[in-house]
Amino acid sequence: MAKEEKKKVVSKKTDKNTTKKQNKKASKEKKNIFAMIRDYFRNVRGEMKKTKWPTKKEMALYSCATLMFIVIFALFFTLNDVVISAVKQLVR
Repeated sequence: MAKEEKKKVVSKKTDKNTTKKQNKKASKEKKNIFAMIRDYFRNVRGEMKKTKWPTKKEMALYSCATLMFIVIFALFFTLNDVVISAVKQLVR
């Protein structure tokens, strides 16, 4: 008789598990647009907390490096344009 009772208890547990799974699926399907948007922003907030932000010193260094590259490339393209224009003038 003890075995039969254990089987009943096990079957009740599996029934509860399947109904829990079914309820989870149903709740996922029933999510409205506002709940989905709220979840999206919660996830974004969590990811932003994981981000390693640069320090003030690093930010200044990165900004200077960016400005230097901009100046170097501006000079390169200006010089390139001037040389090409001069060559075209000589060829005519």
